[in-house]
Amino acid sequence: MSDSEELWPSTAYHQQVEQLRGLIGQPLHVVEIHSTEINAGVHFPGKPLVLLAIVDFPRPDPYRQLCPHLLILDDGRGVNLGRVARISRGSAYAPTADDIVFSNQEFVENVLFAPRKLSRALVAATSRMALGEMLGKPSDRLIEHS
Repeated sequence: MSDSEELWPSTAYHQQVEQLRGLIGQPLHVVEIHSTEINAGVHFPGKPLVLLAIVDFPRPDPYRQLCPHLLILDDGRGVNLGRVARISRGSAYAPTADDIVFSNQEFVENVLFAPRKLSRALVAATSRMALGEMLGKPSDRLIEHS
């Protein structure tokens, strides 16, 4: 691979992790990704969380969106950076560009704000697949988005 942008994680990711290391002990707004089989969204917490540490995650996996670092937060949880949409100082809602210290660009661009194509055929296929799963018929094919 000659293009450094094809490497995972990118150099921008590592730069953001180093910036986060400088903010250990400070309150930050962590916007987490909440995904299910049929949709993806984000959760805005009601209050900032104190970043206690950043530790190496022993089993990163780009296919399952598990990054090589884990955040340890003051609410007793460890959150993988692959499960974080954005981390900011000051405000969780509409922070300025200077206040954003981490952004999961791949998720934001390719999932959260990706263009959607909704058609009658796609709705019908999705409904049939969901109904089949509810009735116990395993789905062995993926729905094609045209």
